[in-house]
Amino acid sequence: PFVRTLLPETDAATDSFSTLSLHVSEVSFQLSRYALAQGQWPEASKIRIEEFVNAFNYGDPMPSEQERVACQIEQSIHPFLQQRNLMRVAMRTAAVGRTGSTPLRLTLLLDNSGSMERSDRRRTVRRAFSLLTQQLRAGDQVTLISFARQPRLLADRVTGADLQQLVQLIQDLPSEGGTNIELALELAFEKAREQYSGQAQNRIVLLTDGAVNLGDANPDRLSDMITQIRESGVAFDAAGISAEGLNDEILEALTRRGDGRYYLLDSVTDADDRFVRQLAGALRPSAKNVKVQVEFNPKRVGRYKLLGFEKHRLAQEDFRNDQVDAAEMAAAESGVALYQFEARPDGEGDIGSVAVRFRDLATGQMVENRWPIPYQADPPRIEQAPPSMRLAPAAAMLATKLRGGAAAEMVDLKIALKWVSESFTNERNTKRINELKVMIGQALNLESR
Repeated sequence: PFVRTLLPETDAATDSFSTLSLHVSEVSFQLSRYALAQGQWPEASKIRIEEFVNAFNYGDPMPSEQERVACQIEQSIHPFLQQRNLMRVAMRTAAVGRTGSTPLRLTLLLDNSGSMERSDRRRTVRRAFSLLTQQLRAGDQVTLISFARQPRLLADRVTGADLQQLVQLIQDLPSEGGTNIELALELAFEKAREQYSGQAQNRIVLLTDGAVNLGDANPDRLSDMITQIRESGVAFDAAGISAEGLNDEILEALTRRGDGRYYLLDSVTDADDRFVRQLAGALRPSAKNVKVQVEFNPKRVGRYKLLGFEKHRLAQEDFRNDQVDAAEMAAAESGVALYQFEARPDGEGDIGSVAVRFRDLATGQMVENRWPIPYQADPPRIEQAPPSMRLAPAAAMLATKLRGGAAAEMVDLKIALKWVSESFTNERNTKRINELKVMIGQALNLESR
């Protein structure tokens, strides 16, 4: 009965291919952490399962020197669904990205509207900007635009050697009026085109609380503008400042279209811990247009379901169509997808295979690799599985419960809390795992009211 409530699953005999853009973000996890800390159940529309799963470092193996990407596949019995297994598929890029010979052409778009006046937001922006400047090199160029009701060009094509003057500009920037993101994007695009170089990496980074109240704030219209930016060879990142009142819908839509990254800076320590590490990675991307395709063997697999990635799914034929855009990944970064599937003990052959295709930025060439997914006659229960195969399902199950609906009914958060509490002494994740434990506890409290 549970399985029926969890439809739609896909029948491997009808459609054996699952294709996706391997988007890596954790904003949904952070927004949910903020809501639960306020004693509120997060909005279902802001729950993206893949952003809970990708909020952790699983310590997946790095590619060998001969490889551009490494693949890790793990399986376990599904903890809550009979006759279903779980599978974690992780792709990790090589530790080579933007080299010293590839300069950066960066257009920074800084929100200085009235809602950004709060001292905590100003401190966070100043800290993030100061740390960002430390990532830049002498051959890089930065154009700085502030915006409220109108955009204002503060500095044009400042070289990496002179960036200290930009830090001072930001310190002295007054807050003013409403937020017109449409005009700001138009000016940013114009300036990004002026300083564009085919030999450089070209990016626009937007820092905003996303409280858009002037101009055209329609996500579809703004997304069309971002598509134009991306097609001209300029990547687009957005950093949301503060979870409180963040317009997640707009920022998520823009970054999905813009080839770039979506971050959340909810505090000065977020700027230190995450933004700089993530942005440093984004400033030296390793792979563009990263697509993953799992082909299930219908002789071995009945039904299957990809957990999350609803907005990042692609048609089967898009996998090798390099005109269809997909996500980018930084050097030494992992992206993880989680599947549930029905393995037939009386079937034959492997579960199937998984392939990755991307543009290797070190060579400019398209790379495609494929790995078999072995059939395990006796996969472990989650309690006996490797730590990574306990952590990813725990994160996914919390997201499923928070999102609600039929699938949430079968999730027992007490069991998920047990997996997390018993499993990890992992240095990489201590802080994040503690956050996950606290969030599961807060969700259990809210559920029991």
